[in-house]
Amino acid sequence: ELADPGSRVIMANDRIRIDIVEAPDMSGVYTVAGNGTMDLDLVGRVQVEGKTIREAEELLANQLEASYFRQATVRVEIAEFVEGALMILGAVQNPGTLPIKGDQVITLIESIVSVGGFADRAADDQVHILRWRPGGRMARDTVVVNVKAMFDSLDFSKDQYLRPRDIIYVPFRSGQEGADEFLALGEVGTPGFNPYTEGMDIIRAVVAAGGVSREARMDAARILRPDGNGGYSMIAVDLARIFGEANMEQNIPVFPGDILFVPSVQALVGGKVYFMGAVNQPGVVALPSSGEASLARTLFAQVGFNQFANRNSVKLIRKSPDGSLREMVVDVGAILDKGDFSDDIPLQDEDVVTVPERIFSF
Repeated sequence: ELADPGSRVIMANDRIRIDIVEAPDMSGVYTVAGNGTMDLDLVGRVQVEGKTIREAEELLANQLEASYFRQATVRVEIAEFVEGALMILGAVQNPGTLPIKGDQVITLIESIVSVGGFADRAADDQVHILRWRPGGRMARDTVVVNVKAMFDSLDFSKDQYLRPRDIIYVPFRSGQEGADEFLALGEVGTPGFNPYTEGMDIIRAVVAAGGVSREARMDAARILRPDGNGGYSMIAVDLARIFGEANMEQNIPVFPGDILFVPSVQALVGGKVYFMGAVNQPGVVALPSSGEASLARTLFAQVGFNQFANRNSVKLIRKSPDGSLREMVVDVGAILDKGDFSDDIPLQDEDVVTVPERIFSF
């Protein structure tokens, strides 16, 4: 099973090579965006994260055959694997991170051995794997693994293969060390376990974790709370409203066993677009990791035209898969004047947008 490269699951930020026999000019290397999609000429935006190589080949071939080719021959391979780290926490001998790449094969048991094995009083029958859910959102799926049963029976068929950015959390036995702690992860000053005190809330938890870093996405924090069934429920927390507006409605209680997670700004960005020329705010605009950003909407809502802008001849420069640059001229003024965004252009990572000035005659 491991020898078959077609069984490897595509991850966000992988770079995948696509060869289309019937359309060589469409062949090239494509980056999987943070929301798990990639943009392919003729086909458009396709969700590929979570699919195996073979499933992606079949999906792309079917979409090409549905509209353009009687038969499409598509080959997919990973050109560059996403890098990341496993975070191994809780009742293990040496909690910490373990750097891996997407082409590495490592299992749950191997990762626990790499940090020295379980600590005393580890709940080794309730090992949690927290994994990003495909789609670029903040939700994580939880897999609970009974490692103790595997060693007792010497049957390791239920061992789990791990992926970059997985979190492995080994709880302590109830009533023992760790039962009165909460875990802080992400962009906090001191990630790790912190003592729980009576009356703990979000403000006290953030202070106990050393505050937040400059890279923190304040409005997208989460509390992951044990649900009693081996999984976690997720509660959204807007730290910006707490610390910026003194909105105490967001200052919810924190309980023993909770996980406070503060993501980085970069983790939620699906790419970047460069705006220049006759605009109010030239520079880089981050694309959302989920949802779709378009040219006219972004110019209207975020960037703005200055008083000399020629809204009817906006230039968009985009890199093709073969490395060549393609230029489009878009009448953004007409789109905005009519309020009809059906002709708007979806933006992609590394697009360059130039708004020229109007030519005045006297």
